[in-house]
Amino acid sequence: MKLRQWQAECIYLALKQYGDGNSHFLTLATPGAGKTMMASELAVQLLKSNLVGLVA
Repeated sequence: MKLRQWQAECIYLALKQYGDGNSHFLTLATPGAGKTMMASELAVQLLKSNLVGLVA
């Protein structure tokens, strides 16, 4: 599934924050905007990069 532009930018920013040593990142968007899809793709990228060992 193709991500919306804001979702791709959000993932980029979250990965940048994580890479800079921050373990917290907040995403705020309206209901139905696609936060779950964005978070799922972010989790996949973190797992594939071996940056995390588990996503709950």
